[in-house]
Amino acid sequence: MAEKPAEEITLTLDRSVALVLFEFLSRTVDDEDGDALLDFIEDEAEIPALWVMMAALESVLTEPLAPDYERKVLAARQAVTQRFGSAFSEGEDDEG
Repeated sequence: MAEKPAEEITLTLDRSVALVLFEFLSRTVDDEDGDALLDFIEDEAEIPALWVMMAALESVLTEPLAPDYERKVLAARQAVTQRFGSAFSEGEDDEG
């Protein structure tokens, strides 16, 4: 087995997390070359770095090619929320 270059790292992610991240990146980074994130990036290298992350996820996930992809994404989102909690509290109104 060939050794990885010292510059590479290996991440271990829950499959549901990987699928949620892939869907997010494909919506925000892949569409229109990351225009949706322009207000949030600090350096132009961040978008290509996100493209690389998306490609790495795509290379290991089979779900993006599945005919029921949307259902799989919904199930993955639920699994992530159940395991790690929600970023937004339920029941709170939008008024600070």
